Amino acid sequence: MMADMNIWMAIGFLLAAYSVVANDSLQTLGTYLSSNRQCTSKLVQMAFVCGITIIVLLLGWFLNGGDPAWGRLTVPGREFPLPEDFSWVYVLPPIAVLVLTQWGAPVSTSFLVLSSFKPGNIDKLITSSFCGYCLAFVFGLAAYGLGMWLLERRVYRSTLEDHNLSRVWYLLQWCSTGFLWSMWLVQDLANIFVFLPRTMNLFSMLFCTLILCVGLCFLVANGGGPIQSVLRSKTNTSDLRSATVIDFFLGLCLLYRAFLSTFPLSTTWVFLGLLGGREIALRIKEQEFEYVFANHASGSLSKVLGNDLFKAFIGLVVSLLIAIVIQPLASFIGS
Repeated sequence: MMADMNIWMAIGFLLAAYSVVANDSLQTLGTYLSSNRQCTSKLVQMAFVCGITIIVLLLGWFLNGGDPAWGRLTVPGREFPLPEDFSWVYVLPPIAVLVLTQWGAPVSTSFLVLSSFKPGNIDKLITSSFCGYCLAFVFGLAAYGLGMWLLERRVYRSTLEDHNLSRVWYLLQWCSTGFLWSMWLVQDLANIFVFLPRTMNLFSMLFCTLILCVGLCFLVANGGGPIQSVLRSKTNTSDLRSATVIDFFLGLCLLYRAFLSTFPLSTTWVFLGLLGGREIALRIKEQEFEYVFANHASGSLSKVLGNDLFKAFIGLVVSLLIAIVIQPLASFIGS
C-alpha cells in the first residue's frame, strides 16, 4: 500500500484523521467528554476510546477483505474512486474542516470531504443525510415528548438539590458511549480513509490505527475543542444521565441507518436532528408546569436551534463550493 501512496495522500489522511474526528466529536464523544470532565481521568478516557477504535477498525478491515472504510467508499454505482493524479488540491477539504471547527461550526465532513472526490454523488449525500436528519428529529421529538421529559425534569431538580448519582449511571454512560462511538466509526471512517487506497495490508492498517489513536488522545486532552459550544447550549447535556440517553438514542439512529444503506451520510445532521427534536419537546412540555427545566441560559429556542442550523448551512455551502471547484482545479494542475 505504501508504494501506491504519494506525499499528498499521506498529508490528506493525517489532516482528515484529526479534523474529521475533532469536528464530529460533537455528536460522538461530546456528551462523554462533557459529563466526565470532573470525575474521570483523561488517561482512562483515552484508553477507553482508543480500545474501541482499535477493535472496530481491525474488525471492519477483516470482515471487508482489507477495506478500512467498512465498504462505504465502494458502493456499486456510487463509488468514491481514488483520483489517478492525487495532488495538493485534495488536501483543501480537511483544512476547511479544521477552520470551520475552530469557528465552532457543526459542519458535515461527509459533504466537505467525500463530495470533493466525486461531486456527482452530492445529490445522494444530501438525500441520505436529510433522511437521517428527519428520522432523528422525529425520534427525538417523540421520545422526549412522550416520556423522556420525565428524566430531564428529574435531572434538573436533582441538580438543584445536589443529589449524588448512582454508580449504575456511570456504567450505563460508558456503555452508551462505546455503542455510539463504534456506530460512528462504521459510518464515518470513509471520510478519513478516502485519501488512501481502498484495500490495505495488515501493517498499513495497524499504522493508520495508531495515527488515529494519537489524534484521539490529543482530542481528549483538549476537552473536545470549540465545537463543544453547540452541545453545551442544550438542556442538561453536561449531566451524565442525560448524556447517556442522548448517546444511546443517537447510536440507535446510526445503527438503523446502517441497516438501511451502506452509502455514507452526514452523522452531524443526524445529531442536530436528534438534539433539535429533543429541545423542542422539552420546551413544549415544560409549559405544563410552574417551573422550567429546560436550558434557557443560551437564549430562546429559535436562537439556539437557528444558530446550529445557520452554522450547519454555512458548512454545507462551503462544502458545495469546494466540491465544485476542486475537480476543475485538479484538472488544471494536472494539465
